[in-house]
Amino acid sequence: MNRLTLILALCASLITATASAGTVAGHGNSTIDLPNIGKVLEVLNVAGYTYLHLEGKDKKEWVAGKAKEVKEGDVVRYSKGSIMRNFFSKTLNRTFPEILFTSAIQIEGAHPTPASTAATSTLSNTSAGQQDNVTESTAVSAIDSGGYTYIEAKQGDKTTWLAAPKTAVKAGDAIRYASDSAVMKNFYSKTLNREFPEILFVGEVQVIQ
Repeated sequence: MNRLTLILALCASLITATASAGTVAGHGNSTIDLPNIGKVLEVLNVAGYTYLHLEGKDKKEWVAGKAKEVKEGDVVRYSKGSIMRNFFSKTLNRTFPEILFTSAIQIEGAHPTPASTAATSTLSNTSAGQQDNVTESTAVSAIDSGGYTYIEAKQGDKTTWLAAPKTAVKAGDAIRYASDSAVMKNFYSKTLNREFPEILFVGEVQVIQ
C-alpha cells in the first residue's frame, strides 16, 4: 500500500467516525463539507487564485479556488463545486480540458477557517441571516448553456453573475447560494460567446419556496 492510499484509508476512517459523513468539525457548532481529497502534484498561483493539480484515489484532476498557501506534496481536502470543460485562463494562457472550481480548500489536518464554513450542501437548512457567507437574492435572468446555468442575481443595488450546474431557475425567483465561492474575473464562456467581467462559480443554487 503506497503512502497516498494509506492516507486516504485513514482519512476515510476518520470521516466515518464524524457525526455525518463527509463533514469535518469547524469553529463552534459549524461544519465544513470537504468530501474530496488528493495529493498536490502541481501548484499555480495567479491573481488571487490557486490552481492545483491533484492526485486522488481514482483519478487526477485540476482544482481552482481562492488563493491558498499550498505546496507540492501536501494532501488537501476540498468541497464540491462547478466543473468547467475546456476552460481557458487568460492569466496562465492555458486551456484546461476540465477543472473544478471549489469554494473551500483545506490542507489535511489544518483547522477550517471561518470563511470556508457552511458548504453549499447545507443551503436547504441555512438562511442568509444564519450564515454570513450565504446570500439570498432575486434572479433577474437565467441562461442554460453547456450543462450550466448562468444567473444574473440582484440584491438591493448590487448585481452578481453566477455560474452553477444546470438548475431550474427563472426570472423573478428568489434564490440562495454560497457567496464565498470562487470568483473569476474576465471569464469568457465559449458556449455563450460572451465575456463576464466577474462571475461567481457556485456548487449549488437553491430556489427559495
